[in-house]
Amino acid sequence: MADLFRHHPRRHPLIDAAPTATTFVLDTNAWLDLLVFTDPSLAGFADAARDGSVRIVTDHRAIAELERVLRYGVLRLDEAAARSHLDVTRRLATCIDVPAMTLPRCRDPDDQMFLEIAVAARADALLTRDAELLRMARRMAREHGVAVVAPSMWRDVSAQMSKR
Repeated sequence: MADLFRHHPRRHPLIDAAPTATTFVLDTNAWLDLLVFTDPSLAGFADAARDGSVRIVTDHRAIAELERVLRYGVLRLDEAAARSHLDVTRRLATCIDVPAMTLPRCRDPDDQMFLEIAVAARADALLTRDAELLRMARRMAREHGVAVVAPSMWRDVSAQMSKR
């Protein structure tokens, strides 16, 4: 697992406040796992974000996508619940501006933004269950120092980063 991580000499200015915190980006399904489905593998993650031991970074595109997905009928969320989940997201995550950049292309253009956010934030990891994003893990680690891992790996990533 250690080969998935590389120390970044420069951090994003908006997320420098707690240098010992592990920085994560969550794709939409990871947010759903955390907020809607309360996936046991993410138990403690929101608390860790609240206490500053982890940082979550996102951007306006990812928030807009989450807002759209939270309104899907299949989730059976009323407007108040969807709004509440978005409010939690905004409280837990730091929203950054992501500059235009050239990165390895994801087959699903909707997922490209998560790679861009992770690189712009100099995140330690992108949490996803998306097969296409997970296939890019080695390349993203090698070229950009970002681990692309399943949400259930968040504790392992945090433990590894705390050793740096």
